[in-house]
Amino acid sequence: MSALEEVSGLAEDGMTDRGGFAEVFGREFPRLAAYCAGLVDDRELGADLAQEALARTWARWPEVADPHAYAYLIATNLARRSWKTRARDQQARSALSRQAASTASSDQGVRDLVERLPERLRSATLLHYYADLPIDRIAHLLHRPEGTIRRRLHEARRLLARQLNQEDGR
Repeated sequence: MSALEEVSGLAEDGMTDRGGFAEVFGREFPRLAAYCAGLVDDRELGADLAQEALARTWARWPEVADPHAYAYLIATNLARRSWKTRARDQQARSALSRQAASTASSDQGVRDLVERLPERLRSATLLHYYADLPIDRIAHLLHRPEGTIRRRLHEARRLLARQLNQEDGR
């Protein structure tokens, strides 16, 4: 159902004594939607903003002296809010992508170091830190006592720390 049909339906149902709104809506909506779409560079969002602006005009209908100007003012403010939201979203996406890139590169460096560990240390390290398995489950999978798995994880951490310090030039 289109927005005009919804407003016309309200008038037909006797839900309004605000004569003339359906006429104003029918006349203003296409132009207001085009105006909003131009502001936000998105037809669907523009139509949504226009509907919201006209709904707010409807809510204040008895008080509004110039419905055309009021609807455009509301639509402009909604578009400005949309710009701010879009800018915040873009900043957040940009920050997340920068963070993901730096995390991925550092994770890859650590992963390369883990791959260079001796096999007996590598399996326990991968299962514990990358697969997030608890020590008792790793012990069961590798058929080793839990104490052995703890010792291997300790040795792996010590070797990785030493390798990381050497790569950092310390």
